[in-house]
Amino acid sequence: MAVNDKRLNVTEFDFDEVKNNLKIFLRGQTEFTDYDFEGSGMNALLDVLSYNTHYLGFNANMLANEMFLDSASLRSSVVSHAKTLGYVPNSARAATATVDVTLNTPTLATATMDAGTVFTTSNDGTDYQFVSANDVTASGITFNDIKIYEGTFVTTRYTVDTSDADQRFLLRDNRADTRTLTVKVQTSSSDTTTSTYTEATDITQLTTSSKVYFLQEVEAGKFEVYFGDGVIGSALSDDNIVIMTYVVSNKSDANGAAIFSNSAAIASITDVAVATVSSATGGSDAESLKSIKYNAPLDYASQGRC
Repeated sequence: MAVNDKRLNVTEFDFDEVKNNLKIFLRGQTEFTDYDFEGSGMNALLDVLSYNTHYLGFNANMLANEMFLDSASLRSSVVSHAKTLGYVPNSARAATATVDVTLNTPTLATATMDAGTVFTTSNDGTDYQFVSANDVTASGITFNDIKIYEGTFVTTRYTVDTSDADQRFLLRDNRADTRTLTVKVQTSSSDTTTSTYTEATDITQLTTSSKVYFLQEVEAGKFEVYFGDGVIGSALSDDNIVIMTYVVSNKSDANGAAIFSNSAAIASITDVAVATVSSATGGSDAESLKSIKYNAPLDYASQGRC
């Protein structure tokens, strides 16, 4: 079958094929019969047209790929698609150990170990610190099965300004372990009354006064906390102070650490014994793209049933 050389072929997007198609098209025009495209200035113009077409075709292909969870390659795109399925990717994880902490004193009936209490250890010749993530009160002098997390205990505060449409409540380090996140809202700088907010997991159970927060991964692998709008979950007010505490870790570096000691007094007691129940494990990078693509649709399909 004869080929109509006067019709431009637009099915190819590779540079060489685009350029060749342009030559075939131009040779089919009476104005360019027997024209030497290789030895003329027209060759440079064809290069420019071919490169431009190639770039546009590549960008269009990448844009189409990013529109679907299965084919997306940018983390921001994968995380965004997962969000529409109600899935929050796992953050970086701190190595976690379990210890029993005994205060060697006969005088205390009850004691409290504050969040952020520091324990030290060494792993493969490198020193690390582990911290508790929550306040723990024990009757007697022994705190049993206390989870401690490798890293630094961080407190971040934001004063709410509802007139600032761009205000965000960010965990400022992409190594933050969201399992250790505690969110409290203080009424104001002059009223220190605080309320503890919990992460929302089922919006069907929320009311206008539910003290919950929502979590999402944003740019650079960081996480953002946001709150209800007064219809689904309680809304924040001007001058509220959002207080977020969490652990920023070295991820997997401290996996295997097994011997711990306290680095400061606990409940004013300096004579403290720390016994390891289980060695440090579980430190890891944030959830991979492959894992998000696999888990997000399954999590959506299960709807929390399994």
